[in-house]
Amino acid sequence: MKILIADDYPMIVEDLLDELSNLCPNAMCLGTSSPSEIVPLFKEYSFDIVFMDIDLAGFNGIELAKKILEIKPRTNIIYITGYEKFALDSYKTVASAFLVKPVNTEMLTRALETLRYPVSDITDELLQAQYSGKNIIGTKLTKYREENGMNPQELADAINVAVQTVYRWERGERIPNVITFMHIAKVLGITAEKLISF
Repeated sequence: MKILIADDYPMIVEDLLDELSNLCPNAMCLGTSSPSEIVPLFKEYSFDIVFMDIDLAGFNGIELAKKILEIKPRTNIIYITGYEKFALDSYKTVASAFLVKPVNTEMLTRALETLRYPVSDITDELLQAQYSGKNIIGTKLTKYREENGMNPQELADAINVAVQTVYRWERGERIPNVITFMHIAKVLGITAEKLISF
């Protein structure tokens, strides 16, 4: 999940960054207090969610949101403003939420739970890191093999592979196929979920 926070008050941007880092620890969150940076940042990162102040210095947040939606129509726009009078105008861009300042944790949580276009807080980078082999196979396989009192040769014999293959898995150089993966879990007496859990 990638989130952009755009508000012309730096303190509000910082507060929202802190809140969202707690609510969505795996999300990539960026913030800006410069309205002219909003569209360029969006073009660079293709955010899933944009928290947009409506009344920006010299800019109209609704018009900026329209530009964002032209680039990526399934973007969740969440307006934040100190003025309830903008509520009706904000829905011209089919907003996911409209939050009146001061924004609190409960408001943010509700807005994130009811997104128009739901997104996961698991980023591509997190998946790549977690499932790269080194983290999952290397760490987990070694851990459960040792807990079972098996050396690499014994595990290799039990699942009918060369011991070099086990070493490659544990070093993160290879990942077993699904059938072998299930066989490993059975031999180690654990669920497959334990081998792939974060």
